[in-house]
Formats: sequence, structure tokens, C-alpha cells
Amino acid sequence: MSIVELDSPDLTWGQHTVAGADVPAGMVMLHADAERPYRAVLVGFPDGWRRDVTGNQPAGEEMVVVSGALHISGRTCGTGELLVAEPHTTRAATSTEPGTRAVVWFTGAPGGWSEGEAEHPGKLDVVPIAPGLVRGPSATLPGTIEVRDFVAGAVFDSDADLVWPDTQRYLHLPAGTPAPQLPGRAVIRIWG
Repeated sequence: MSIVELDSPDLTWGQHTVAGADVPAGMVMLHADAERPYRAVLVGFPDGWRRDVTGNQPAGEEMVVVSGALHISGRTCGTGELLVAEPHTTRAATSTEPGTRAVVWFTGAPGGWSEGEAEHPGKLDVVPIAPGLVRGPSATLPGTIEVRDFVAGAVFDSDADLVWPDTQRYLHLPAGTPAPQLPGRAVIRIWG
């Protein structure tokens, strides 16, 4: 169990061309579940990154922007906000502000991008990161997301990912392990 400094110059970045985009984004794998298609990735978008095509993908996607902002389908998700995209959400007119980085949780198999809108598109929400429950149980997205002002010492029954957006830190916390003694507001992705 080690805390990842999301703004560290020592991170090992790979390049990945996001479906429908011409310019690759940088990615750091933070955690991949060995048994289920769940993964947490730090994405760093190069300045001027955009995806002009409209499409959808079968994986759900939840994102905490830790710097910059993402524009997608007429919505903007910046620091202090959480983007929740159900499977097959329509993604259109996507671009980023300079210096955009985000922790992204994917649920579902990678790939499967289809151009155009899905027959039954998922819902897209941008919600403020504020203390209290952010996203409860869902038929389309496993687990839950909550925000706490103080998480030090907390123990969860399932594996959880913790993001401290104000200090740009991330930790994958195995079930039954107390959260470290770090101050500040935390976004908690409980995998359930």
C-alpha cells in the first residue's frame, strides 16, 4: 500500500490514443483489479487535446479532475467536481483546458468505442465534490462513491480507492485496512 503523488515528476507515463482522438493522452495505471474489469488510471491530457467525433463505449467512467478541466457533451468538469458517465453515455465535442489531469475509474472491459449515439445512451452527470454521498448504488455502475472531510483511520468492507483532490494524492486501500493519517477531503470509490 503506497500513496501516489499525482503531481510527481517521477511517475511512469505511458501513451494511449483515446478512441476517436487524434492525439494520445498520457496514462499511469494506478490499480487494476485482478478478477473484475475495474481499473483506476491517472490521465494527463496534452495541451490542446480534443476529440471531435461523437461516440459511446460500453465501459462506465467516473472521473475526479485534479487539475484543469474537461469539456464533454456541453458539460464542463473541473477541479472540485466529479464526472459520472454510465455505460454507453454519448461523448461529443470533448476537449480539455491546459494542464488537465484526472483520476479515472473504468468499470467494464476496455475498448468497444462506437461512433454515434447508442440506442440506449447512459446518463452523464457532473456533480460537486462535497461532503456526503456523491453516488449511491447503481444498476449500471458497481460500488459507490462518497466524499468525507476526514477519512484517516476509516476501514471499508470492500477494496476502495481514495483520492485527495486538494493535495493530489491517490491510494488503493485493500478491504479491512485502515486509511492512512492524511488530512483533507477525500473522494472514496468503494468497489463493493
